[in-house]
Amino acid sequence: MAIKAILWDYDGTLADSSKKSIEVSLEVLSNFIPDIYENIPEPLSSRENFQETYGRISDWVELYHVVYGLGDEETRKAVELWGPVQLKNKTESELYAGIPEILEGYKNVKMGVCSQNGAGIIKRSLEHHGVLKYFGAVIGVDDVLFEEQKPHPAAFINCLEKLGIDDRNGTFVYVGDHSVDVAFGRNAEAMLKKDFPDAKVVCIAIHHPGDYCEEDENFPPDYIAHGSAELLRILNGI
Repeated sequence: MAIKAILWDYDGTLADSSKKSIEVSLEVLSNFIPDIYENIPEPLSSRENFQETYGRISDWVELYHVVYGLGDEETRKAVELWGPVQLKNKTESELYAGIPEILEGYKNVKMGVCSQNGAGIIKRSLEHHGVLKYFGAVIGVDDVLFEEQKPHPAAFINCLEKLGIDDRNGTFVYVGDHSVDVAFGRNAEAMLKKDFPDAKVVCIAIHHPGDYCEEDENFPPDYIAHGSAELLRILNGI
């Protein structure tokens, strides 16, 4: 079965951005919680706590509402601040082992990134690691409306447009690390099928060693990869 395109999540999938995300989260939240550095919330107190919290929340709105106690307007403002604050932050996220080799192996397949991170910081990180050349499109949090963030499929469709894929009958792959990524892929397939009945989105959940494994029985992936080696075997078998 030929793959028309592989779309990727970024955080927890291509790169371990937890250290950077903690630093950026603290700076963003300091605009709403002035004493946050004196009373650091438990989810931001360690990489392990951050991973666990990230795994069990469904999206940005829940994160800021439930975990950090922000209101609706504060949450919107926090999302707007995320990109600029990240660009100022100098901590580099590290690609997971094996990811560059997979990208090189699939360089002849169209690939893009759909993430709730900022497109600018994703491109900078991928360029830093020498792998931006593999991606024909990077869709970030600022590229879709607040109401159309994952699991809404807007970013997926936007990515296909930027990749220049007009005939969307065929098999697409979405690789992510969270149940919201699976829901995103399922919603994208449903939207695609309205005009392209033979469209299919294969959802792969990747759990890199040492990362928190989050699974939701309501959104089971088609495949689960425990690390890059398993991911490569799955991709080769599609």
